[in-house]
Amino acid sequence: MRIPDLALHRPGSLDEAFEATAAHPDHDLLGGGTDLLCNYKWRLNVRPHVISLRHLPELQGEAAGPLAAGRTLHELEHCPVLAQLCPELSRAAAQIATPLIRRTATLGGNLHLDTRCWHFNQTAEWRLAHDSCLKAEADQCRVQPVPGDVCVATYSGDLAPVLMAYGAEAVLVGPDGERRVPLSEYYALDGIRRFAERKPGELMLRLDLPQDAGDWTVRYQKLRLRETFDFPEGGVAVGVRWADQPGGEIAEARVASTAYDSVPRVHPDLAERLVGRQIQEDVAEELGASLREEVRPMKNTSMSPAYRKKMARVLAKRALLACLPSS
Repeated sequence: MRIPDLALHRPGSLDEAFEATAAHPDHDLLGGGTDLLCNYKWRLNVRPHVISLRHLPELQGEAAGPLAAGRTLHELEHCPVLAQLCPELSRAAAQIATPLIRRTATLGGNLHLDTRCWHFNQTAEWRLAHDSCLKAEADQCRVQPVPGDVCVATYSGDLAPVLMAYGAEAVLVGPDGERRVPLSEYYALDGIRRFAERKPGELMLRLDLPQDAGDWTVRYQKLRLRETFDFPEGGVAVGVRWADQPGGEIAEARVASTAYDSVPRVHPDLAERLVGRQIQEDVAEELGASLREEVRPMKNTSMSPAYRKKMARVLAKRALLACLPSS
């Protein structure tokens, strides 16, 4: 399959990028292209203009910082700064897709990964034969036909829940300058609109971690069909900050999940229940059971909603127990 005809723009500076987005409102932004261009080959929501971010020095390279949006997953995997500051992010990056894809795919691209659904991620011929879906050419959601006016396609990025567990903020830049948004508030519960906090013309510049990020222990567990290449069918990140010594009382906690909804989610109520306690088998079991009750997977991926929901308990339990220093 070939990519359809389109106009490719290659701005060399942020100002040129802002000019391109303003001049061509009907555009897509291109990072590594490992997801977007595959969708284009399947004629999924093809835009007439694609604006490449590959040549913006503010988004990649050592000078842009370790969490610049244009850094490749391979760079995240092998970055010594991140290995010290947020090692679980490096480990999570190493689990995504394949080595070849990680050489091209970017941090920003993974955070902006398009939502997925088996009624959407199909060839144009398949969609025509099955009346397509709300996210593509139809006017009704096939997964949740009543009311049918909201897309429930699943967000399947790996890095968002890990960064949320570290308390990351997204730094956005636009013609009016920079601003910060907690990553946990960045996404919109809509498989089509996807982002609640990104204004037209804005780009994600980088991710910033809080000053105490190095004090947190974060672990990520995910479910997928194969141990390589596949998108997660469920993922849970748990972060804890110890009150005194590692393995002792928890002073603060965060819990985040992915691939259970149209957005990656934080679960503050579940995290709050961990504060003041020590990690033990019964505490981990309680967390897993509570998360299982909170997630609401839809029938739109390879695995059944019942199994994905059941595995949410297992993933949360494993992630919390893995935070122990002996794990």
